[in-house]
Amino acid sequence: MSCLALTGGKPVRKKPFHNSVVIDGDEWRYVREVMKNKELSRFMGSPTRDIGKLLVMPSKDALNYRGQYFSFLGGKMVRRFEADFAGKLKVKYAVSVNSATSGLSTALGAAGIGPGDEVITTCLSFNATALSILMFNSIPVFVDVDPKNFCLDPRCVEKAVTKRTKAILAVHLLGNPADMDAILRIARKHRLAIIEDCAQAPGTKYKNRFVGTIGDLGVFSFQETKNITTGEGGMVITNDPGLARKARLIRNHGESVPDISWDEGSLSNIVGMNFRMTELTAAVGIAQLKKLDRNNSERLRNYRSLSKGLKGLPGLSAVELQEGVIPHVFPLIYDKAKTGVERAKVLAALKAEGIPAGSGYLKTMYDNPIFLRKIAFGKGHCPWSCHLYKAKREYKRGDCPVAEDLIKEKFIWFYHINRPNGRDDMRDVVAAFKKVFGNLAELRGRSVKTDLGYKW
Repeated sequence: MSCLALTGGKPVRKKPFHNSVVIDGDEWRYVREVMKNKELSRFMGSPTRDIGKLLVMPSKDALNYRGQYFSFLGGKMVRRFEADFAGKLKVKYAVSVNSATSGLSTALGAAGIGPGDEVITTCLSFNATALSILMFNSIPVFVDVDPKNFCLDPRCVEKAVTKRTKAILAVHLLGNPADMDAILRIARKHRLAIIEDCAQAPGTKYKNRFVGTIGDLGVFSFQETKNITTGEGGMVITNDPGLARKARLIRNHGESVPDISWDEGSLSNIVGMNFRMTELTAAVGIAQLKKLDRNNSERLRNYRSLSKGLKGLPGLSAVELQEGVIPHVFPLIYDKAKTGVERAKVLAALKAEGIPAGSGYLKTMYDNPIFLRKIAFGKGHCPWSCHLYKAKREYKRGDCPVAEDLIKEKFIWFYHINRPNGRDDMRDVVAAFKKVFGNLAELRGRSVKTDLGYKW
């Protein structure tokens, strides 16, 4: 085997991998239409009285509605993107937002989550999952993950339920669906809402149902690294007209809509939000949604190619995809006990070969000063100090050992399985891994400067 690039050899690859942004004539056509019409956002100021049926109108019907106050639901591109998205996932309502973070907060707010309420969620996700819970002064309760799918472990969820628990926020991590049958049983038993974070899983199915359509609300991301990308943006979906109504109000300055006749439940959680998507963003989204199936099929093909090519390498195992799963990245499980080499050295060697592999998340969500020190709003430990939350909640390292072990020792992620990266690119990945794992003895005896961070 040739000398490792990390120690002066020639790297397998110098060419950078493609990012997730795949643009063609469709995006330009819709964007030009927006610019030609000079309508960058058609959301209008909210009316001062109830707008009735518009708030619960299914997205496919809202597309062509031209009655009074139609602009409360946005412009032509926004409503078309919502109608297309709802049709794709076979739900009644799709509510676009300016980010998936906003979407998660919107979904929680629509479900009536508020001060003093606990929301059970995974410890293994991007920070936005947990921070969205804080938006309405609710309390995140972190639980460990199942090592088979890296999603919520239902046994841990059940143990975490208290009289203050109001919702479960399940994350379908890396495209893998959580065990929704078990989570549904827990939710029904304790009368809890279920919100699905599908940021990394558009197109994934759980027992022939799209993720996001199983719980009460589903939330998707269109951030630049995602399977559908508009730069920033998100979508909230549901089949419940009441939840759609509240989500639309939260999204668009809903506090200016009600009159004195509204009851307390209708008024709650619609204060001061502007989570609206622009027409330009929606225009890109319309074109991107058309590419989803092709993009997903390419991710799946690249994933399978890597799984086959890396089979048999010592201390390395690919995660077997379950039926219906669309992968977001390519995760591997590394076992130092079988190689005698620290994972950080392996990652450094791969990067030197031109392969941008990483460790995934650098820490669990609770291993963040916001949670360790409970400092969110102001300096008075709000919302944990809220008089409506009559409990003591502490977060500390070691709370979720399975997730911490994955992050600190076992995860190796390769990020670029997206189109237009293809067969030749995957061959380079396989060649680099084989080169590194064929020279593990060279890594054992060397001091290597390591950096687990990775810039997408």
